[in-house]
Amino acid sequence: MDRSTLQLGEDGDDERLQKAEAEERAALARIILAFRDYQQSAEWEVARWQSNLAKLPPHHKALVPGQAAKLAAARAAIQTNAFFIKALLQAFDPDCATGPLPPHLALPLEAEEDEEAAAGGGGGGGGGDDAGGRGGAGDGDAARQQEAQEQYQVNANDVDKVRYVLKNLARDWSAEGAAERMMSYGRILEELKLVFKDWSDPHRPPRVLIPGAGLARLCVEVAGLGYEAQGNEFSYFMLLASSFILNHTSEVAQFTVHPWLHSNCNHLTDADQLRPVAVPDVVPGEVVAGPGLLSMCAGDFVEVYSAPDMRGLFDCVVTCFFIDTAHNVLRYLEVISHCLAPGGTWINLGPLLYHWADAHTYLPTMELSIELSLEDIREAAQTMGFRLVREESLDVPYMADYRSMFKTVYQAVFWRMVKEREWEPPAQQQPPPPPPPPRSSQPSQPSQPSPPPPSSAAKS
Repeated sequence: MDRSTLQLGEDGDDERLQKAEAEERAALARIILAFRDYQQSAEWEVARWQSNLAKLPPHHKALVPGQAAKLAAARAAIQTNAFFIKALLQAFDPDCATGPLPPHLALPLEAEEDEEAAAGGGGGGGGGDDAGGRGGAGDGDAARQQEAQEQYQVNANDVDKVRYVLKNLARDWSAEGAAERMMSYGRILEELKLVFKDWSDPHRPPRVLIPGAGLARLCVEVAGLGYEAQGNEFSYFMLLASSFILNHTSEVAQFTVHPWLHSNCNHLTDADQLRPVAVPDVVPGEVVAGPGLLSMCAGDFVEVYSAPDMRGLFDCVVTCFFIDTAHNVLRYLEVISHCLAPGGTWINLGPLLYHWADAHTYLPTMELSIELSLEDIREAAQTMGFRLVREESLDVPYMADYRSMFKTVYQAVFWRMVKEREWEPPAQQQPPPPPPPPRSSQPSQPSQPSPPPPSSAAKS
C-alpha cells in the first residue's frame, strides 16, 4: 500500500508535499546528470562516424582524405562544449559538476527499497522519508544512491535537450544569432515602444511578463528599454543555462561553444559544421537599464500566474514561440487575461506547432493536447474580452543554422490585443439527475399502495 494513503488531514498534506518535493529534486538530478553525460554521448556519436568511415573500401577512403582531421576537430569541439557545461554546473553547485550528487539532489530509490526503509531497514537510514534522497540518509541509503547514479542511463530525449541548449545559446547570446533575433525579438521590442510611448506613471515603469523565457535574452532586451521585465520558465535545462549567462558572465565572448557539430546533415563544409560561436555577445548586466528591472520566476506558467495575487499585476504579456507549448491553449488565454491589468496588452508572435500533439508516440501515458486553429484562438480571445489591435504574418526562422542547407522558417502570426474587460467563465451548471427507472408492469413482489401525486406547490 502507498504510505500516503495512511496519512490523513494535515499529515496527508505534508506527505503529498514531501512527495512533490522529492519528485522535483529527482527531476533536477536527472537534468544535471544529462548535462554531465554530454561529453560521453557526443563522443559516442563521433565514434559512430569513425566506425562507419572505417567500413569504406580503400578507394572510397581516398576520395575523402580530410575525414581523420574532421574527427579530431570534432572531438576538440566536444571538449570545448564540455568545458562550458562544467562551468555552468559549478556555478549552480560545485558538488554537481563531478562525483556523487549531493544528498538533496539524489535520484529516488527503487520502490521496494523505499518500502524496506519505511519498515525500519535501509542500513540505519532512520526512517523511510529520507530514502528519496533528502539530507540525513544513512550509509546504506548513500551506497544505494551511488549505485543508482552509476547505473542511471540518460535518455535520448534529455541528450537532445542538452544539445538544444547549445543551439539556443547561439540564437540568444551570440552575434551570429542577431539577425534571427531581430526578426522576432526586434519586432516585439518595437511594438512595446508603441504600446508604452505615452506611459505617464511616475512611480513605476511598465511591467512586462515573458512566459517561456528560455535563455532570457528577450527579458534582458525588455529591461534594456527601461521596463520591468519578468521572465518565466519551466525547463530546468533553460533555467540552469540562463542563470549562468545572467549571473556568471562578466565579459563579451567569455565562452566558446560549437552548437552545430552533432549532426553531419546539410552542411556545405566541415568548417561550417564545426565552427565556434562566442557567447555572450553582450554582458547582460550592462544592457539592463537599472536595478530591479529584471527578474526570473521558475515554475509552470498556469500554476504560478493563475494565483490570486497575480491578478492584474502586469501591463503587458509577451508570448514569443510560447502559446503552442500548452496542453490546453484556452487555459493559457485565461491566465494571460487573469494577470493582465485592465487595458493591458498581449503581444504574441509564433506558430502553432503544438508540442503535445504527438506525445502519445513517445510517452507511456496519454497527455492532454488541445490543438486549435489560429482562427479558433483569435475568436476565443475576443470572447474572453480581448480586442484585436494589429495582426500580421511574419516569416521567422527559429534556431536556424544560417550556414546550413536546411533551415526552419515559420509563417508566424504576430498580433497585439488589448484586454477590454475581465473574463469570468460562466457558472458551471450541474447536470440534471437521471430519470427514475421505469415501473415494471408485472412486479415480482406484492403491489404496494402508490404514494399520492405531488402538489403543484411541491412541483414548483
